[in-house]
Amino acid sequence: MEILEYTIQEPIPLPKNFLFLYKDINFALFDIETTGLSPIYNQVILIGLLYIKNGHINIKQFFCENRKEEINLLKTFQKEIQKFDLFISYNGDTFDIPFLNKRFQYYGIQYCIHKYKSLDLLKWMKKTKNLFELKNCKLKSLEEHLGIYRNDKISGKESVSLYEAFEKNQYEKLKKLILLHNYDDLYYFSKALCILDQASLNYTLECFPNIFYINNKNIGYIFHPFIKNGCFHLEGVYSDINIKKDYIIYDNGFHLEYVKKSSAFTLKIPLYKGTLSSGIKCLYIDTFDFSFSYHIQNICSFIPSNIIIFKEGSIIKFAEIHRFIIDLLRYIFTIH
Repeated sequence: MEILEYTIQEPIPLPKNFLFLYKDINFALFDIETTGLSPIYNQVILIGLLYIKNGHINIKQFFCENRKEEINLLKTFQKEIQKFDLFISYNGDTFDIPFLNKRFQYYGIQYCIHKYKSLDLLKWMKKTKNLFELKNCKLKSLEEHLGIYRNDKISGKESVSLYEAFEKNQYEKLKKLILLHNYDDLYYFSKALCILDQASLNYTLECFPNIFYINNKNIGYIFHPFIKNGCFHLEGVYSDINIKKDYIIYDNGFHLEYVKKSSAFTLKIPLYKGTLSSGIKCLYIDTFDFSFSYHIQNICSFIPSNIIIFKEGSIIKFAEIHRFIIDLLRYIFTIH
């Protein structure tokens, strides 16, 4: 197995909507190359990582000279990926992460990439594609929309054929083509993240995990927010050695259940029904129902200062929800 590392003397131009959520988060973009589409019958032969190091782009590639080296690749990658708190990909939730986890399991490697740490930009693109009038949601189509044109011209399918040929004859030229394909996927993908600022922050908050800190050290993840039957729901993961057992909290404004073994929690907040002065139906909370002081940042002159709108008509107000939920969870996990 070979490890290749490159430093590019330029920063990643991170979009504002990304920084709103992940300004201080240690993240990495990743992409895998395989010998086929089935994690049962095929192998991982190349994994690329892109991350910020000393303010510059750093790309690291883990390459198998033959597929028998896969176990070494996976063990090395496992140690490397644990340095990061957020994994960014394009179609990672559907392909890369399940494929890697299946291969970890195959070799008995005690590691799993959790989807709650995953930012899959394809998921966001499917939500917003009508805004950009793209012919499809492929990464190269997104790049073309942004005026990004890459050096490599091969597809993932062609990369599989090239690797089969490389295994037989070990031609350096074939190896370089495979590595370039993976390198360019990562490099130009990092440029394509700017698309996040071309749509409402609401889409970003809906599609990607929200991350919070307690006492600036313990990290938690929030995901799967939705409104159903007049209540706001979400799931999350928060690990803290000071939490010794499962617990359930019933409060005036919320209901939280925490499971120590999995560090998983669920949060449920009942919502009031109302009608705005515009005549639009809404769902909201009254901050006076909660046992902590919350300062509302965006105060509208026609809405009382203790009211936070969660849903206006058919639109869920994820930005307003995000600020409140982060403060609520910090309060809950600090006192329990």
